[in-house]
Amino acid sequence: MAFANPQSQRASSSSSSISTGGWNYDVFLSFMGEDTRHNFTDHLYRALNRKGIRTFRDAEELRKGEEIAPELLKAIEKSRICLIILSKNYARSRWCLEELVKIMERRQSMGQLVFPIFYHVDPSDVRRQTGSYEQAFERHERNPDQIQRWRGALTVVANINGWYLQDGSEALVIEEITSTICRSLNRELLHVEKNLVGMDCPRASSSSSCTSIGPWDYEVFLSFKGLLYAIEKSRLVLVILSHNYARSNWCLEELVRIMECREEMGKIVFPVFYHVDPSHVRNQKGSYGEAFAYHERNGFGHQTQRWRAALREVGSLSGWHVHDWSEADYIEDITHVILMRFSQKILHVDKKLIGMDYRLDQLEENFPQIIDLLSNDVRMVGIYGFGGIGKTTIAKVLYNQISAQFMIASFIANVREDSKSRGLLHLQKQLLQDIFPRRKNFISNVDEGIHMIKDRLCFKKVLLVLDDVDDLNQLEALAGDHNWFGLGSRIIVTTRDKHLLEVHEMDALYEAKKLDHKEAVELFSWNAFKQNHPKEDYEIVTNSVVHYVNGLPLGLKVLGSFLYGKTIQQWKSELHKLEREPNREIQCVLMRSYDELDRTQKQIFLDVACFFNGEDKDFVTRILDACNFFAESGLRVLGDKCLISIIDNNIWMHDLLRHMGRGIVGQKFPEDPGKWSRLCYPEVVSRVLTRKMGTKAIKGILFNLSIPKPIHITTESLEMMKNLRLLKIYLDHESFSTREDNKVKLSKDFEFPSLELRYLYWQGYPLESLPSSFFVEDLVELDMRYSSLTQLWENDMLLEKLNTIRLSCSQHLIEIPDISICAPNLEKLILDGCSSLLILHPSIGKLSKLILLNLKNCKKLSSFPSIIDMKALEILNFSGCSGLKKFPDIRGNMDHLLELHLASTAIEELPSSIGHITRLVLLDLKRCKNLKSLPTSICRLKSLEYLFLSGCSKLENFPEVMVDMENLKELLLDGTSIEGLPSSIDRLKGLVLLNMRKCQNLVSLPKGMCKLTSLETLIVSGCSQLNNLPRNLGSLQRLAQLHADGTAITQPPESIVLLRNLQVLIYPGCKILAPTSLGSLFSFWLMHRNSSNGVGLRLPSSFFSFRSFTNLDLSDLKLIEGAIPNDICSLISLKKLDLSRNNFLSIPAGISQLTNLKDLRLGHCQSLIIIPELPPSIRDVDAHNCTALFPTSSSVCTLQGLQFLFYNCSKPVEDQSSDQKRNALQRFPHNDASSSASVSSVTTSPVVRQKLLENIAFSIVFPGSGIPEWIWHQNVGSFIKIELPTDWYNDDFLGFVLCSILEHLPERIICRLNSDVFYYGDFKDIGHDFHWKGDILGSEHVWLGYQPCSQLRLFQFNDPNDWNYIEISFEAAHRFNSSASNVVKKCGVCLIYAEDLEGIHLQNRKQLKSRGCNVVERSSDRDGLHGSGMDSSSSGSSQGASNSPTLKLKRKRPQE
Repeated sequence: MAFANPQSQRASSSSSSISTGGWNYDVFLSFMGEDTRHNFTDHLYRALNRKGIRTFRDAEELRKGEEIAPELLKAIEKSRICLIILSKNYARSRWCLEELVKIMERRQSMGQLVFPIFYHVDPSDVRRQTGSYEQAFERHERNPDQIQRWRGALTVVANINGWYLQDGSEALVIEEITSTICRSLNRELLHVEKNLVGMDCPRASSSSSCTSIGPWDYEVFLSFKGLLYAIEKSRLVLVILSHNYARSNWCLEELVRIMECREEMGKIVFPVFYHVDPSHVRNQKGSYGEAFAYHERNGFGHQTQRWRAALREVGSLSGWHVHDWSEADYIEDITHVILMRFSQKILHVDKKLIGMDYRLDQLEENFPQIIDLLSNDVRMVGIYGFGGIGKTTIAKVLYNQISAQFMIASFIANVREDSKSRGLLHLQKQLLQDIFPRRKNFISNVDEGIHMIKDRLCFKKVLLVLDDVDDLNQLEALAGDHNWFGLGSRIIVTTRDKHLLEVHEMDALYEAKKLDHKEAVELFSWNAFKQNHPKEDYEIVTNSVVHYVNGLPLGLKVLGSFLYGKTIQQWKSELHKLEREPNREIQCVLMRSYDELDRTQKQIFLDVACFFNGEDKDFVTRILDACNFFAESGLRVLGDKCLISIIDNNIWMHDLLRHMGRGIVGQKFPEDPGKWSRLCYPEVVSRVLTRKMGTKAIKGILFNLSIPKPIHITTESLEMMKNLRLLKIYLDHESFSTREDNKVKLSKDFEFPSLELRYLYWQGYPLESLPSSFFVEDLVELDMRYSSLTQLWENDMLLEKLNTIRLSCSQHLIEIPDISICAPNLEKLILDGCSSLLILHPSIGKLSKLILLNLKNCKKLSSFPSIIDMKALEILNFSGCSGLKKFPDIRGNMDHLLELHLASTAIEELPSSIGHITRLVLLDLKRCKNLKSLPTSICRLKSLEYLFLSGCSKLENFPEVMVDMENLKELLLDGTSIEGLPSSIDRLKGLVLLNMRKCQNLVSLPKGMCKLTSLETLIVSGCSQLNNLPRNLGSLQRLAQLHADGTAITQPPESIVLLRNLQVLIYPGCKILAPTSLGSLFSFWLMHRNSSNGVGLRLPSSFFSFRSFTNLDLSDLKLIEGAIPNDICSLISLKKLDLSRNNFLSIPAGISQLTNLKDLRLGHCQSLIIIPELPPSIRDVDAHNCTALFPTSSSVCTLQGLQFLFYNCSKPVEDQSSDQKRNALQRFPHNDASSSASVSSVTTSPVVRQKLLENIAFSIVFPGSGIPEWIWHQNVGSFIKIELPTDWYNDDFLGFVLCSILEHLPERIICRLNSDVFYYGDFKDIGHDFHWKGDILGSEHVWLGYQPCSQLRLFQFNDPNDWNYIEISFEAAHRFNSSASNVVKKCGVCLIYAEDLEGIHLQNRKQLKSRGCNVVERSSDRDGLHGSGMDSSSSGSSQGASNSPTLKLKRKRPQE
């Protein structure tokens, strides 16, 4: 290999190389694709790009036709350097020669740099056009006009210094070329020492999937036709299986050793099948078969078996098959995979990342295009939230997870802080250093940095994280646009400012959310207790701290660490302190966002923190605008910076931010609250007012009247508060029922001294009127609910800015003055509950800007002035005005009225002018008992959606609907005297709900009603004279609920089966079941008539039409065998099935296909003999008083978390004909697989013994008076205590069996477990609810429950082997008697181990005794007990307990 020297050209052309203006590319590659596209040119192109050199390489599609493509000409002109790869067939291409001519012209005219590469051709052949170049020109003789230009260009380019590549390493030539190009572009590398000790060592990666075996000298060992060296000291082996690989003994021996290391050391091996078929390697065919024939001929037959085995193994591994694709692409893929294994830089994150998986899943679910790394789109995602919420942690975890998928990954932390302290230029240099760590990046200003970042990254797949950005300039300097980055790049930005992300047009925005309560407790506990739950006795104070912090991860960690190791009293003291003095470390983080606000934004923040948290945004905006704070803009900024949230139009501020804001107002004068800007702590307000400490610094007061003593407020108390804007005096959750309840006492000469008031809220204002000098011209809202006012004010005044007056429940208020003069711009007048109000000034009908008028429950109001000019009114409420007999005259425009409430008034009729209110949406006339008729003009209310006439008992008819009322959705006619609906009812085309409940005069329904295709609910319950439904009812395809109980209907129409969406069907004359505990919206109640003749109800022949039913009640229908259709399995949505009190012998087997069924009720089915196999979804089976029941094993073999009730079922135990069946229960859990006895079959099938006991909790109740003998720990009463041996809790332990004898059945039984180390409380999953009604049952019953240890939370908190004993108590709850000792007569407990499933029977007494435990007596239940633990009904086990008082359980530990 020989090198030409290109230095002279670079020296002569240095001036042109410096210029950077107007270039699209650094390098243009001219080459003959046939010769080098997929090998040398490909490698060179990738090498240039890796060094950040923007290189143009044409696509094959451009080289078509006779003329050179304009794209190529433009690329040549816009490139700073041209590399010409002169290969053997270069001159055969007219394209190449035209490119060369153009390049030479640019070199001559523009001084463009040109470097030739003589690729396996002699430069003299190019210069003189000899050899292959002569042959090429012979083909071009047809173009004599072009030949001279081409020859001239070749002669010139051959005289330029370049590279001559003949033999040797192409990689070295490519390195030399790229280095020369870099120097020509003035991108010099930093000088470094040659011996960089440790520089190539692998980076530690906690998430690496590779197997770390020992110290590695090399990352990768390349196996090709070469030596055996360094295999063992390499972490990964690449085996390059080429055409002649198998001809080399060395290669095959290497391969044998490589596969041995893979087996012994877990070494990673990747095969590369280089132009060979993998099957040839695997099966030794083709060249590999020839190679092995060669070895066998040359005496290596004894080695070939080892070699063949190694080739078979490596040929079966996943790798790369290089055949007709770009070699550079294969190389990039290979290096990418290896880099993923070894080169991932991992950022430190906390070990306890509580809730992180959920948040990453949420991010991936909401923005899949961000996480989808297969997408070639450039994506930018912003993560925003206020300080300490976890934005940086999310970004770090995301970076750690995906950074290995990118060519370049950079995490720029603390952008805000570093940009202010060191400048944007420093951040740009940091980014460039991450991109090219070994190159010095010469940039002297931000603009140069922007240009270089774009140049270096536009062809690279980049992961860039910019953490804590707070200024748009930072984004514009570091990640200005999507086109700065190569395909597939991802840019993640964290910030406190959402608006900044929106301005930068991020592709997706994700708000970091606070932790929920469970997550918060866990994170706090790890910091406060070094475990995942609170310590005993610390639960309450832990909840208090967690509530204070309100899910902020930073606060949970800081306060958890601060409180670690402190006493409960110290915790409580710190909590009291935090209410007034927030933690400094937390506050410093939160304060940063506040400090970035301008003056008015800070004022808004403090007002929200002190006064308006949780208030309606529109209301707050009005008040703040009146204070000249530009509320819309300011609230938007606070929202963008995550200092507030707007939820359902209410403003919410995080508790810690609120505490911070309340702390800020008192920072300057902590000991002098009279100089604070805002007062909001009750005791502080009381102190300032009573001591007259107020100053002009006070702008707002929030006074919660929770103080224990009355307070006297005088004019002097407020006199110095000249700048008071906001005054709110209120009492939480209470109203003032009498004047004596008011804790605020005012003198009659009290005056409001401040003229700056914008908001006055005084709940329970104690005076009869506002002061005569009350003149606050800027007042926006006056709220004096529960006041003692008799009149609003005495003298006329002008309050032009007053928007709202609220005097709700001011029960002494008699009259309202002329508001049109005093408050001409009033929009809301709220007088609800003013029960003494008699007079409204006539001017109230002229309030042209009034939007809301609420007079609800003004019971003494008998008239309302004529409505002359209330054109803006939207809501008018007269509900409860029982003295109002006439609707006011409408003389003016009321086009904006949307809601008219007249419920419970004495109105007798509506005026015909009601039809002019064409925009009315809701008309409420409920309980207007004097209303006799409706005007026909009501049908002109085309916008009406809700018409409520419920309880209008004198209303006898509904008017004809003359025009279509397509918008009416709900029509309530229940409790009226209507006899029928008009035939024109079908004009209500949009009707969804029609309620005619208890219309006792209703005789029939019109046929036209069945044209109401939108109808979903029809209620005719209690219409006692209605004897049929329309025959074509089935045409109501949307009907979901039909309530027809309490009617005279004897049979529904046949078309009812066509109601495919019917979910609730109530038949006449029956009880109604409550919905399931799951609160299903789609419950089905099949109501029926109790028949006195003993004939059961005939059910439909098929249930197929009722597939949507979820709750089916067929109880007490006297159904006989065969009455239930076999296709009951078609009720695929059914969750609850009640078949109790029927006469059938069996249940259809199809019930097993009801995969959603959870609750099966069979009580009092006294003929029921057998329960078939039940679906695995079943959770509750109630079969009490099924006296003939004989359940089979198949009925429960797959059930989980099951509860059975078989009380008062005599067959299962007492009445069995076989002693073997009677004793089956006594053998559980040691039954033979052949056991088939009644109750024992519930729990003894092989499936149950192998699966149920490992993972499934269940309980069962059945008649009986004795505890089974195999429960060897027994005691009289409701309490038992057993000693535990060492290592009782081992890998064989499965769970607890608990048993109690119940004197009568309670409503619920709960077990509690306690030990000397840990108190667990309720066995919540093993408690039992008893579904029965009536008197207390006289017979005794056995309750047996099993709880697997896998479902007990207590084993997650400490080592049970530290326990010395356990205590188990049984608590019964009963509506007649709650005393457990009167219900639980005996109790027992048994520890179940794996070997108990292997057929150990009672006759193996010695084996059982060897596991016995002493029963420790506790005689609180009954006197005279001496440890027998059993009565005569439990013979056998009592002896074991009394004769062996110190026996302890001994278990062998599993073999190590």
